[in-house]
Amino acid sequence: MSIDVKRILGTALLELTQKKPLESLTVSQILKETGVSRQTFYNHFKDKNDLICYVYDTFIVPDFHDQNMNIDFHDSLLVTFENIKKYHWFMKQACQMEGQNCLKDYIVDHCQAFDLKWHQELYGKEPMPDALRFATIYHAHASSSMTLSWILSDMPVPCEEIVQMIVEMRGLGMDKLFQDSDNSIHPYQK
Repeated sequence: MSIDVKRILGTALLELTQKKPLESLTVSQILKETGVSRQTFYNHFKDKNDLICYVYDTFIVPDFHDQNMNIDFHDSLLVTFENIKKYHWFMKQACQMEGQNCLKDYIVDHCQAFDLKWHQELYGKEPMPDALRFATIYHAHASSSMTLSWILSDMPVPCEEIVQMIVEMRGLGMDKLFQDSDNSIHPYQK
């Protein structure tokens, strides 16, 4: 059985953010908590922000990655919002941090990249039309912005409700944009 060093470091980061502010938390403190060597840390991560993005990918949005193009968007988004709520103390602190490789920018970029790949996969072999590409990027940015706002405002709307609103908004006009696809699939309908 191999040791998953990345997961050990990610778990430690989540645990430490319950005791100390994320922004002031250092790599040295994470290493002290885990017993992982500095060299091993840097073999896996560029810096603390890279570890923060790993935690987001692994613990918050586990369904939204390149190897998982066969998703039920509503159900996967609901899992994501429930994870954001579970790790709210971490997510709020991480989303307040600014600078290079910050989580806020990563969330927007990740959402856009995933959505473009997912929509292309659903559309088929032909490149998606410009209108679908535009709508995909637009909805990725709008969803990311609403999600960040929800996190920073301490989640005033229940998970199921905000997920339903995002899914409904993303679905507007998609039937027309996907009508010429190989599959004629509307990604936001059950």
